[in-house]
Amino acid sequence: MPTVELLKAANVAKSYQGRVILADVSATLRAGTVTLFSAPSGSGKSTLLEILAGVQDPDGGSVTRNAPASLMFQDNALVPNLDAAGNLAYILPRGTPDGERRERIGRWLGIFGLEGPMYPRSMSSGMKRRLSLARTFLAERPITLLDEPFAFLDDKWHETVASLIRGKADAGGAVALAGHGAAPALTDACGDVLRVLELGPSPVTLPETE
Repeated sequence: MPTVELLKAANVAKSYQGRVILADVSATLRAGTVTLFSAPSGSGKSTLLEILAGVQDPDGGSVTRNAPASLMFQDNALVPNLDAAGNLAYILPRGTPDGERRERIGRWLGIFGLEGPMYPRSMSSGMKRRLSLARTFLAERPITLLDEPFAFLDDKWHETVASLIRGKADAGGAVALAGHGAAPALTDACGDVLRVLELGPSPVTLPETE
């Protein structure tokens, strides 16, 4: 039987100042799948993820979300005056019990090696990317959208991130990410559930799988 459809983008189009950024992109994100939107810089990958998340509106087409989504921005979008723990706490729902809050924050800081009172201004590019990833996974939403998640990370962290992406898919979520191609760690961890859509100036549709 087909897996649950969590998000459907139909004929999404976007232009800026007369320049076509996305030309008629269609894709369905189903539970248990990982989708890579692959293209060179400036080809609309980030724009597409922001449209899928509801941060931007398309000029044409539609996006139907059947579950909540979390988005990791390409520029991380960290809160500069909050430390690592504060950046994670910032996205937790109000009313989250203190014990649960500490456990969830501590878990993700530990996974990404970010324990301690560190602020974004003192972090390397790799640490900022890991904090942004930690915040996105902490949200625990069915749809996870990641913009260049492997950027600034070494091979060890590639493996960690790829394993977490696979874990989201195995738990019934859908993951979509933007990149310049499939990182080897992503192919190794997610090859059997990974689909790749090459973005370009022409209309593109992500083929359905059984």
